[in-house]
Amino acid sequence: MTLQTLATQTQPIDGRQRLRLRRLQLSVAVYVPCALMLATVSWLGFLPPWFPPVWVAIFTCTNLLFFTLIKANINLRFKDPSMTMAQMAVAIGAVAFILYHAGAIRGGLLILLLVIMLFGVLRLTTAELLAMGALCSAAYSAVILLLTVNRPNLVDTRVEWVQWTTLTTTMAVAAPLVGYMSTVRRRLTESLRTIKDMAQRDALTGIFNRHHMGETLDREISRCERGASKFFVLIADIDHFKQINDNHGHLVGDQVLKAVAESMRQVLRKADYLARYGGEEFVFIIAADDVREAKAAGERIRANVEQLRVPELPTHGLSISIGGTFFRRGDTQAAVLGRADAALYRAKHGGRNRVELDVAERAGTL
Repeated sequence: MTLQTLATQTQPIDGRQRLRLRRLQLSVAVYVPCALMLATVSWLGFLPPWFPPVWVAIFTCTNLLFFTLIKANINLRFKDPSMTMAQMAVAIGAVAFILYHAGAIRGGLLILLLVIMLFGVLRLTTAELLAMGALCSAAYSAVILLLTVNRPNLVDTRVEWVQWTTLTTTMAVAAPLVGYMSTVRRRLTESLRTIKDMAQRDALTGIFNRHHMGETLDREISRCERGASKFFVLIADIDHFKQINDNHGHLVGDQVLKAVAESMRQVLRKADYLARYGGEEFVFIIAADDVREAKAAGERIRANVEQLRVPELPTHGLSISIGGTFFRRGDTQAAVLGRADAALYRAKHGGRNRVELDVAERAGTL
């Protein structure tokens, strides 16, 4: 996992695309036993011999189309990028194709339409599920009408319409139930996302918290120990923050913390990471290959905060002091943060509003 993955929110789109591919794979997994079932039904003489391979060819082409749309990100242009209803509609058409050719066992195969409806629990609302239920009912009624016209001697329309009534009634009952399950699932997902976000984010500033920073830093250390490129750690501290709290109150101090965090976040590159370390301190994990790049990153952060103006402090300028160090092979988290903190201490005692880097004994990184 790279710093870019951790520091930015560009990944959720890719993550959702991966989820959509997994859902497509799930639907394909259901098609496979269905194909085996069709082969068995054909072997028993209830379907023509040509039917299973034709059905498999159609199923393969349609799912390859959905797969291509997702892999090429074309689905993101659609109102529903998951294409759940489209996939269900194709599946309903595939089942209707089976029903038309199924003969005497047609009634038993109607259960396949109910299986399709279960996929709606992953995504659809009650109204959308009712629409899919109506499509199932319409598809079966179309099958009955086609059979009545094309194969009147092979179909008992009374039985078919009784089965259609049963199917339609079942769909009318099942759609709200599945819709309720879908709503509960979405609420649980949102709750879990909120809980996860609360566990990873600082409540005041909205950036990552110390716990998340610790986990991230450990992962970066492990990654570098396996031979990946080195990184740079910066610790920034707001100068004279205690005076702001003492003279203007903690509410103004909170506004300063939020403003400074936002100012620092704005100048980060996609590959960089920011977290609140505690109090008025912040930690950066910077993807940098040399001291010059790391120094430039620190100066960019410092200068942006220096230009910051907080409405609650109209006559009070803000500044930060920054200390930093490169990761060195064999470092622990405590060692890296300790050197960065020592560099921060030198920056504070060197006049504040400056960047101090610890670059001594760099293990072949510079």
